[in-house]
Amino acid sequence: MKTKNKTYLTFLCSSCNHKRNRYQPSYFRAWLKYKSDNIFAAGPVVIIPILALISICLILIFSSLYLWSGETRTYSQSLWETFMRTLDPGSAAEDTGGIHRLISAAVTMCGIFIISTLIGALTTGMEGKLAELRKGRTKVVETNHTIILGWSSKIFDIINELVLANENQHNPSIVILAPIDRIEMQEIISQKIDGNKNTKIICRNGDPMSIHDLNILSPNNARSIIILAPLNDNPDVSVIKTILAITNNPQRTKLKFHIVAEIKERNNIEVARIAGADEVVFVHADEIIARIIAQSGRQSGLSIILSMLLSFKYDEIYFKYEPLLVGKTFNDALFLYRTSSVIGLMFADETIKICPSRDTIIHQNDQIIVIAEDDDAINLSSNNTSVTTIFEATMSSIQTNNEKQTNIEKNIILGWNSKGSLIAKQLDNYVSEGSELHILTNMDKAKKIITEQLVNELERQKLYLHSGDITNRLDLEKLNLYSYHDVILLANDINNEQNQLETSSSEAADAECLICLLHLRNMIDKNARQKTFNIVTEMFDIRNRELAEITRADDFIVSPNILSKYIAQISENKNLTKVFDVLLTAEGAEIYLKPVSLFTIIGVAIPFYLIVEASLKQQALAIGYRQMKYAQDSNKFYGIVLNPDKDISITFQYEDKIIVLAED
Repeated sequence: MKTKNKTYLTFLCSSCNHKRNRYQPSYFRAWLKYKSDNIFAAGPVVIIPILALISICLILIFSSLYLWSGETRTYSQSLWETFMRTLDPGSAAEDTGGIHRLISAAVTMCGIFIISTLIGALTTGMEGKLAELRKGRTKVVETNHTIILGWSSKIFDIINELVLANENQHNPSIVILAPIDRIEMQEIISQKIDGNKNTKIICRNGDPMSIHDLNILSPNNARSIIILAPLNDNPDVSVIKTILAITNNPQRTKLKFHIVAEIKERNNIEVARIAGADEVVFVHADEIIARIIAQSGRQSGLSIILSMLLSFKYDEIYFKYEPLLVGKTFNDALFLYRTSSVIGLMFADETIKICPSRDTIIHQNDQIIVIAEDDDAINLSSNNTSVTTIFEATMSSIQTNNEKQTNIEKNIILGWNSKGSLIAKQLDNYVSEGSELHILTNMDKAKKIITEQLVNELERQKLYLHSGDITNRLDLEKLNLYSYHDVILLANDINNEQNQLETSSSEAADAECLICLLHLRNMIDKNARQKTFNIVTEMFDIRNRELAEITRADDFIVSPNILSKYIAQISENKNLTKVFDVLLTAEGAEIYLKPVSLFTIIGVAIPFYLIVEASLKQQALAIGYRQMKYAQDSNKFYGIVLNPDKDISITFQYEDKIIVLAED
């Protein structure tokens, strides 16, 4: 009981002290300062209304004093006099009388205080707004735009490709969200890209894994969303978390998103698919490049063809529904387009078939898959000539050759990076039992992977490991390169992709490739024997390709560049994934460059539609040709012509190639 009374007395004493303190001048000053600090901290939104309220009160008070002093006859006139002196101190210059001047001086001083405070508040507000704009945190109000989440070396080529794709679009835009200062992003982009033409490029600073930051971009109105693997130790985890932030956003649209996400490790694709379901297309970067490198070694010029098909700058792959083709066969469709090349069908259930049988019927809702200059260039020819009649008349000028070449090979990989194992496994799909794969590297990590893991994963190739440096002439000369079918030169591994932005490690890796290529060229030039092997080189920087062309290697694959083009294409049409999955695997139709002598007599001018017909007789489909006299001329696209006009006649030389789609 005594304790309770003591507590109550203590409470009463503290309460009395508190009330007593409230009336002390120091407390009042502190309270007034605290309230004014809160008002000014609130910014112009609060300051301006308070200043307006104070101004109204002052005008009403001083206008009453003017009326009381007898200087004005009506209250409305005194209101006007007070208002003018509040805004303009010069209005009081002609005032007379002591009381009148005293009131005018007081009004003017109050007006100066209010106006200066208002100007300061507006200036601070404008500076704050500009600072907010510079930070890139404002809402983006766009529709049908492409969103890019993240930042890596690939972003510049992706932007370049999307700018080309948007040339025939109305008011297109690309919105980028990355944890980088907006001004810095804009400056880097302006330096790296060729020009944005009619496309707006909008940068925002933020975390791609944050739902709040994603909402800034208006993702519900986007045409597609590209997620780039971030530059950290575990990029796939960040990509998956970003996908979850998009798909599980409480404010998301009921429509399905079209998301293209870059994945670094194949082991993470399954869990990523659980997160993204059917709204995400995953791009396993290393596997795509490994497929292209493996095929390019077997088909010299293939990397150029794929680079052209993947770029919006050249002829590319489209899907089109043509009601006039319903009921016709695939063979009919092939010759109904003079300036486009039909290569396959996408059926109503969205499954595709590249190079289906010639008698395949096109049904309702089926779409043709076409290589064309643009989607509006896919037009039926007005004059459909009977190809069969013409072809029968000239059949004697076209040869057939079904000779099968042996598939037992001896290949070598010079150097090593994360794609090395994938390339070896891809080669295993193309060679016969008894083939050999040799690897030259001096990296201890690579040797461990090769001897402990890769050797047990190859079924058709026997593995040989050579210890050496790709820049060492003696190590290269020991290999007897003329005994190999393909030579694959890999840029040495880069542990952190961030180095590609800093250019140090990527430049060093490309420099090693250039030195190795110079050694190889010198060795070839000094050897009296003709070069019988293909050289495929991987590089990281597109600028180094021009330097490397002097080495006369057969194919150059700039992996970030070609991967960026692939991502940009998929972002425009997710069905293209199905097409490239067929073209870049050993199963199904692939791109081949076959001797022209299989399709026509050398030196005889022949329209390309007859080449197409001749290729069909050999279970293939001609889509272009390569004139080898231009094989080293970049201005002539290294002699490659895709999707030629079928009515134009061409005279081929013996070394020329016909580009075909075939399963063998």
